[in-house]
Amino acid sequence: MNFSSWKNENIGPIQRVDAVDLFRFLVLFFMIQGHLFRAYLLPSIRHAHWYLIHEALHGVVAPGFLFAAGFTAFLSFHNKRRNYIHLDRAFFKRLRRILFVIAIGYWIHLPFFSLRKTWQYVSRGQAGELLKVDILQCIGIGLLLFTILAVILKNEKIVVLFSLLAGALFFLLPETVKHIHLHPAIDPYFNYETSLFPIFPWAGFLFLGVLAAYVYSLLKREVFFKLLLALGVAIFPWFFFQSSQVYFKAELTLSGNLNKAGAVFILLWFADLLLRKFKGPLLTVLIKAGTESLFVYVLHLFIIFNSIFGFGLKPYFQDSMNVAQALLFFFALQALVFALSYLYNWLKEKHAPVWRIVFYVFWFVFILVFAVKPH
Repeated sequence: MNFSSWKNENIGPIQRVDAVDLFRFLVLFFMIQGHLFRAYLLPSIRHAHWYLIHEALHGVVAPGFLFAAGFTAFLSFHNKRRNYIHLDRAFFKRLRRILFVIAIGYWIHLPFFSLRKTWQYVSRGQAGELLKVDILQCIGIGLLLFTILAVILKNEKIVVLFSLLAGALFFLLPETVKHIHLHPAIDPYFNYETSLFPIFPWAGFLFLGVLAAYVYSLLKREVFFKLLLALGVAIFPWFFFQSSQVYFKAELTLSGNLNKAGAVFILLWFADLLLRKFKGPLLTVLIKAGTESLFVYVLHLFIIFNSIFGFGLKPYFQDSMNVAQALLFFFALQALVFALSYLYNWLKEKHAPVWRIVFYVFWFVFILVFAVKPH
């Protein structure tokens, strides 16, 4: 067998991988559908067997986000390694973006649109919800850890080796580290009984994305995606579809995490298949929407559930819809959210000065009102 025929001959920078952006869109699509069904379907429907399967399959969403974050983080390091070596302006810009993701994770958990009222809430010992670690904090900390590895180790192969080790530890040690008791602001990063997405084991999917991107850099595109499909089929729990029992659970076990990884691999392969078979204006629009995953994530939470700004549809529709109503609502919401994300991307790329002004004005006004608002 001629393994040299599999090797990627391009040793220069790797272009943005459209399949990963389309993969992000698919993950966002399933995320919005899952959250809407959980919040709005009638309780009797949510006890049906098909809904248990629905919930299990939606276990791919969080691993998908983390995997994509690790994939793009490695390609950034691969293409711009000198930024990490010299710690130049571009490096600190990237570092600022990572810290911003972590900050947004806490921002969406703020209980009140008032610093004074929030402080009173925290001082009464009610900071548990505010300090819970969600997917954004997990992504941010994972990216921060990878960035530290890249800065210290510098050599690409060594960085990947240590990333592989880190990923293995994240998957293997969740039961051990959950007993660590540190400052109350740090404990939620380790204890999965407190947080939905502690870094053990969830950050392991980010480092799995790092490893996958490294393999992508070595192989021809078509070879990489065939390998991805083969691995996905091998570790995806196909027996799940052949039994009355739901095996594809969200339990934080090594086998469960491998099952989720298999689902992620298959979904990324499917995104590449769509691009190869149906590349055109529609998929280009979806790819653009997929690049604004942070915007879509925050916006859909504020619409489906609630926000410190006071709007949110959950009080009006919680536990009230049948499947047909929920599906209609879902498609309308998808159209709205992704249209706004596409507009946001267009403004950011085509009118960057205007976007920056709007961005900084929004945060200036928010911080000012948050600081002075009494209630």
